[in-house]
Amino acid sequence: MNFHVFSLMQWPPERTREQVYASELEQLTLAEDQGYEGVWFAEHHHSRAGIGPSIHLCAAWLSARTTRIRIGTAVSIPPFFHPLRLAEEIAMLDIMSGGRFQWGIGWGDPVHLPDDSSAGDEEGSRVFREQLEILERAWTGAPFSYEGEFFQIPELQCLPTPVQQPCPPVWIAALSHAGVEWAAANDRPVWIDALSPVHRIEERRRIYREAGEAAGHDVSRFELPVLRHVYVGETMRTAREEAGRALLRHYRSVPVEAAGLDPEAAPDAFLDWLFENCAVVGDAAYCRDRIAELSERTGLDSLVGWQNFGDLPHPASLASQRRLIEKVAPALA
Repeated sequence: MNFHVFSLMQWPPERTREQVYASELEQLTLAEDQGYEGVWFAEHHHSRAGIGPSIHLCAAWLSARTTRIRIGTAVSIPPFFHPLRLAEEIAMLDIMSGGRFQWGIGWGDPVHLPDDSSAGDEEGSRVFREQLEILERAWTGAPFSYEGEFFQIPELQCLPTPVQQPCPPVWIAALSHAGVEWAAANDRPVWIDALSPVHRIEERRRIYREAGEAAGHDVSRFELPVLRHVYVGETMRTAREEAGRALLRHYRSVPVEAAGLDPEAAPDAFLDWLFENCAVVGDAAYCRDRIAELSERTGLDSLVGWQNFGDLPHPASLASQRRLIEKVAPALA
């Protein structure tokens, strides 16, 4: 199993913006020497829930300070940008990082959606798919033109081209059945979000496999990262206390409802549900067992640990990141 580190760059009122950037970039830089496989930046706009509106800048910063670890986005939001600009920028990142860049993308719905919803509005998804088609044609380096519903591009050659061929790995953030089915039908790997309970991950992976098989694709070859809130504490009690406060702080700042529970109105019940269904929070032994169970039930092969959520103190986040890779990961390799 591979282990990765996640960054949303949340901005609690008691911290300066400079402290947020410095602490999270320090944490991601340390991940390389600690033995993590990759790091992932989340794009977010217009709120303190995340002050990473231009995460390709962060990826470039980190690529200059590391040599091995893979650097990705989880996720970038293409509809904010022109596809030719994105094609050039991502190619540059892939070159500057020595072929270590990986691109997770979505069309920008910030709200966790129930099972029967579609992620984002229909027009947004059509823009997104048109952009992806343009990007992949641009990355070939061959002259091309494009006439679509939203974009019209006269014949041109888009340079530079990426190191990884035909392009850097591209993951699709799929929050709905329809999104998972589209990704599988188009032979693309998917990202699983932090609030998907284990039973939903099982269901989504089944749908993904079946849709891939129906389209004639072997999607089992893809690594499918799963994002989890992770906190490895010294003891079960201290882990639940320390992480619980920070998780409530996080979920009170974003519009979310989980299993009918409101983190503001029913904080204890909400945390119980989160610990049971989504988060990995406890001492090292508990976290080993929890991740092993997740792997057995879902086929998990790539865990992305979100370990700096809410207002969790920076030293506590660093300690959890160290314990996860030193005391948990070796037993799951």
